[in-house]
Amino acid sequence: MSTVVYVLNQNGKALMPCKPSKARKLLRDGRAKVKQRSPFTIQLLWECEEYVQQVVAGVDKGSHTTGFSCVGKGQILLSGEMLHRLDVKDKMDTRRANRRHRRARRWYRAPRFANRVSSRRSGRLAPSIKTNVQEVIRVIVHLPLPISHIVVEDVQVDLARINDPTLVGSRYQEPSRLDENLRLACLMRDNYTCQQCGKHQVRLQAHHIRYREHGGKDTLSNLLTLCEPCHTQVHQGKITLTVTGVSGHLDQIAMRAMQGKTSLYATLCRHAPLSTLFGYQTATWRKARGLPKEHDVDALCLATYETGEVVPYQRECFYRVSFRPRRTRRQYHDLPRKGQGRVKYQVNEECEGFHKGDVVRVKGKWIKQINAIYSNGRLAFKRVKGEPPSALPKDCHLLERGRTMFWGRTV
Repeated sequence: MSTVVYVLNQNGKALMPCKPSKARKLLRDGRAKVKQRSPFTIQLLWECEEYVQQVVAGVDKGSHTTGFSCVGKGQILLSGEMLHRLDVKDKMDTRRANRRHRRARRWYRAPRFANRVSSRRSGRLAPSIKTNVQEVIRVIVHLPLPISHIVVEDVQVDLARINDPTLVGSRYQEPSRLDENLRLACLMRDNYTCQQCGKHQVRLQAHHIRYREHGGKDTLSNLLTLCEPCHTQVHQGKITLTVTGVSGHLDQIAMRAMQGKTSLYATLCRHAPLSTLFGYQTATWRKARGLPKEHDVDALCLATYETGEVVPYQRECFYRVSFRPRRTRRQYHDLPRKGQGRVKYQVNEECEGFHKGDVVRVKGKWIKQINAIYSNGRLAFKRVKGEPPSALPKDCHLLERGRTMFWGRTV
């Protein structure tokens, strides 16, 4: 159960959260109303002061999952992970194929070439990248907190510091191990794969081909990615390396920079001051604190990197945000029938008042979102172990209508 309730003033502006006990009193006295179910937010019905404290939002941007963490009053006020849609490219390919077949059937239609103005304009984003960016914007802009500053992770490594790993500034303690910026560059160059045995998705080390004690330097040409067993055997003299490191991979690293970041930064900076950090800086602060590698952990480190504040890591206010399309234009048709033409066969658009995308409480216990409606009259949900995959309408209680952004709690 969440330990805070988020609050909006009479004009819809976010205020600092309050305790659940205070929210119950405001609702009981008629001085507030429920604005949003998840995350649970109330709106005050009377004018009050708009005094707020500093709340910093850290955003760990990713292609599949994006983590965010809002830090204020020395604690995590709200955190979570955005699970991005990965079906946009396939849907665009399907639409392109259907359009091509449809045009091919029209024999006497005049040919049209290069008539897609939107695809030729400057600054255009591919639909998959645009969807990814817009999902981040939707969540961050509508957070029920008075965000005073946003920190986003830009790219993993700083290209300007690869050949000069000397740390500048006293904002974090300089580690005695290999510079994190250079270590990540080595792993990225070798595609996160052991160059001796070919293993990946294991713990990897950046090995000095020529040891430091023999005059070896911290440069990419002197580094090689090895797994822990191979790394240990090399130092024990049981393995002799037959490969060498290379350094000409700056273009490969640059290609990994987040696409669409210009549009993301331009939109977010209109809502709050924005700054960026490199991924190696986040990793250094996370390892110094001994925190696990999670998206919301990286977001927490981003939010506290500048101040160095040690905020306890917890998931009491943690959510997983998922997205779904409305599917308002898609129609299903059977083969043409004599005298009727193409007949629609989609009969499950509605079932006893429930529609796809509705958020329901199943059997008074589980909060689920309707993904499909079966022909046998059952409502289908996302499959989660230990939870019902479907239910009858009589066992469901409607909470919200047609949500395209679903905030789910995790235990």
